[in-house]
Amino acid sequence: MRRESQESFVGLQKFCWHCSHIVMGLRAPVLLLTAMLVLSDVRADLLNEVPQDARDELAGGQTVVKSENVPGAPWPRLKLYKVVDAPPQVLAELFSDYSAAPSYTPGMLSAKVIANNPDGSKEVEYRVKVPVLQSISYTVRNTYIQKGNSYEVKWTLLHSPLAKSSDGSLRIEPYGEGKTLMRYTNLTVPLTNLVGGLKTQALNEAKATVGAIALEAERRAQQEANRKKS
Repeated sequence: MRRESQESFVGLQKFCWHCSHIVMGLRAPVLLLTAMLVLSDVRADLLNEVPQDARDELAGGQTVVKSENVPGAPWPRLKLYKVVDAPPQVLAELFSDYSAAPSYTPGMLSAKVIANNPDGSKEVEYRVKVPVLQSISYTVRNTYIQKGNSYEVKWTLLHSPLAKSSDGSLRIEPYGEGKTLMRYTNLTVPLTNLVGGLKTQALNEAKATVGAIALEAERRAQQEANRKKS
């Protein structure tokens, strides 16, 4: 692979990482956030998506990965499931904590809401560090959905200099006492097909994304627990 293609791939990796964090810089509608704060402790539909033989791994803290090939896309659509040792309330607040996103998202420089749409969705412009180009900006549209015990944020790419398209979501549901089951999905179609064979790197990026979200949520949950003890 030529040096230019390698640099483009590294930049695209960073873009994929930041696509997964678009929900962090947005403030959810008050009704949706309030609904998350009173979720009952019930295992819902997400657990049913996880194969029976992988549920022990899930309960043990491992990330369970499913993938499906998509016609015309060089990478598969990824679905990653992880149990987070933090209540749904913490993740819901994390999703709406705009100012904190750059503190735990490597390379994020800035983010700002540029449009609030009548349907409740928001358009957000992010600026991130990338090799060679120093930084790039991309714009996404985010949609919030709350159904029963499930809360989800879906994103769709509107503009990026590195990708033709990108879409995905983060969904959370209660999982046992004080825990949350999270599902992360994403599919990115790059501008160049030269990176089509690098599926392993793409999967590693997705795992790193899920891990970063879980660690931050667990850190906040522990911080809150310590505060209550003091």
